Amino acid sequence: MSNNVLDQADALMRRRSFVAGIQSAQAEADGNSDVVDQSAIEDVPVLTDVVGDDVVAQHPAVPGDETGSMELKAGVALGIEQALRERLNQLLMDRQTALAQEIEAWLDEQMPQLVIRAMDGITDHLVSLLANRAKDELLPRLEAALKPLDVTETDPE
Repeated sequence: MSNNVLDQADALMRRRSFVAGIQSAQAEADGNSDVVDQSAIEDVPVLTDVVGDDVVAQHPAVPGDETGSMELKAGVALGIEQALRERLNQLLMDRQTALAQEIEAWLDEQMPQLVIRAMDGITDHLVSLLANRAKDELLPRLEAALKPLDVTETDPE
């Protein structure tokens, strides 16, 4: 966009001499002072053209311009805020990583002890259940399985 504006300004300066009397004297001598090239008029930028914010941001503000200095301050403040947000995000990511590492280290230390303790409790409970069932169910079955042998041994006598 800025190259286009510069090209238009260059074309304007070539068509019209800003030094008094050079081109106007030549035009009067030629008699062509009333004839104007229509394509040259179309190249001249109009003051009502809308300029985008990106073009305005590319050009530095004029030192005496109050709105320009306010916009410059606002731009600097925005840049500082963005840098601060990036720094805070980085600090949060570092803290999250440190917390995750601490949790993993704690679990590595505590988990084996807790599993062994839980397994000991389960083992003790399982042995207790098996002993009770063996006494209640297995012992009568074993006695019943041994009785026919006792009966068969006593009959031949």
